[in-house]
Amino acid sequence: MSNKEDIKKNILQLFSERDIDCSKINDDTLLVHSYVIDSMKLVNILLELEEIFNIEIDFENIEFAELTSVNGLTNYIHQAITK
Repeated sequence: MSNKEDIKKNILQLFSERDIDCSKINDDTLLVHSYVIDSMKLVNILLELEEIFNIEIDFENIEFAELTSVNGLTNYIHQAITK
């Protein structure tokens, strides 16, 4: 089981692999609103995170805003894998 720090490291590693400048990101940066990434790239990253963590993101019943920062992603994934 992954702890939140491990999850965060995996997220940031994926960002780096996708040429996203992590120096512009802190834990609460709104990724799309701050123009760090566009919404389409975020959706692709979410799909990759599903595979990495073996989870399923319920896109129909989640507030998209919950998944638009490193903290939001980390918390969502942590909750999904600790159910």
